[in-house]
Amino acid sequence: MTLGRDARRRLALYGGGAALSALLVAAPWIVRRATPSGAGLVKAWDHDGAMKHEATRLLREYVRIDTSNPPGRTKEAIVFLERLLDCEGIAWEETGDDPERPILVARLPGRSRDGTLMLLHHADVVPPGELSKWTMPPFSGEAGQLTADSTFLYGRGTIDMKNIGVAQFLSIAALKRDGIVPRRDVLFVAESAEETFQPEAGVGWLFTHRPDLVAGVTDVFTEGGINECLTRNIDRFGIEILQKANLGWIVTAPGRAELEELKAFLAAEDARLPFRIVPEVREFFRFVGPARGDVWGRLILDPDRVLRGDELLSTLPDVYRGVMKDSIYSGAVEADPGGGFQLSVLWTLLPGSRVADVRARTEGWFAGRRLAARLRLASADSVATPRTGPAWGAMVRSLELDPVRAEVGIYVLNGSYTSSSWLRAHGIRSYGLSTFDITINDAGRAHNPSERIHVASFVEGVERMERVVREWATSR
Repeated sequence: MTLGRDARRRLALYGGGAALSALLVAAPWIVRRATPSGAGLVKAWDHDGAMKHEATRLLREYVRIDTSNPPGRTKEAIVFLERLLDCEGIAWEETGDDPERPILVARLPGRSRDGTLMLLHHADVVPPGELSKWTMPPFSGEAGQLTADSTFLYGRGTIDMKNIGVAQFLSIAALKRDGIVPRRDVLFVAESAEETFQPEAGVGWLFTHRPDLVAGVTDVFTEGGINECLTRNIDRFGIEILQKANLGWIVTAPGRAELEELKAFLAAEDARLPFRIVPEVREFFRFVGPARGDVWGRLILDPDRVLRGDELLSTLPDVYRGVMKDSIYSGAVEADPGGGFQLSVLWTLLPGSRVADVRARTEGWFAGRRLAARLRLASADSVATPRTGPAWGAMVRSLELDPVRAEVGIYVLNGSYTSSSWLRAHGIRSYGLSTFDITINDAGRAHNPSERIHVASFVEGVERMERVVREWATSR
């Protein structure tokens, strides 16, 4: 296993280890309350109407454009979005330094450019992998054929994250169609290099090379939000405000023994890393802990126990443990396609730990063992997003008034990467916002075969995104 594949799984949104583990830990609670609700049944009955909805039509067209990264060619998808913007009379510009994977920026002018909101998504997707494992072809945008699957739309990007892209487009289009002039400008941005962790070719390039196009931006809505769902209902809206920094390599050696020794050494180093609880993690635990039906869920309500050396905390699942300490992960020692053997190594770092310092120390360990190492990922230092300003207020007000009446709180991600990492490090408030109810089963498909989204729930999520953006556009 190369770090590329391991990292995609570990750093996946919705389907990533952090999000999936969080929901797995909640399994006892889910089992107790898993009786289908009336709202869920209504969504199932309304499938035919949802399949005919404008949002579903656009998602199917978007998914049918293969934007696998690598190789990362997104030109056709960007042109698709440009045509949609033309139909709404919204001005756009295509930019970037690679014509095969451009960046699209559209601005809907408001009364002020100061405090501009960016609606950001990435057009590239993880490659589909082995096609025989898919229920439906990954770029067909078709509903399942079996009765149990017929209410789902299959395709790469239905969760990560063309669904959000469509919802964001329709949100800005709704403002235009209704003649609403927002109080501040709103940007719709599609980048093309997120799945290979290259902000320098995506959103980072935009701020560095075309600051004129992002002038006034203070806040961003993008992927990363985690909603906890039972059947087809949302019980908790989780707005992601913090993710750990990520630093990873592929380490190679002629023999297996050298890498097995390194793996054991790294495990020992990980065990020695101290626990520390940042304020955002403490609040995250207060938000999710009461809903957990397991012993660990109750323990995290008093996270200081881990600092006091409570022995029971040694069994804490990584979804909790990983956000209370810096962590080192190693994959399996595998044959290197180029000869010899290889090992994937990944650090995840809390705020206060500098990526540059950890990189220097770790590469010193490699060099001391005369091992070759290729850096695959080095994100920005971890920074939490402040919960201030019109964007935060609009999200919370809109979600608190949502018909599902779900609780609203913050989420902290361990081992996940999104473009928020770069944005936060550069002083931009970036929020991971999901408006969809995606169950534990579907969450695990995001970077795996048979990625899918429940069609009626998708349409409901699009309408929810429109309400959030409208609330932002019209509030002071």
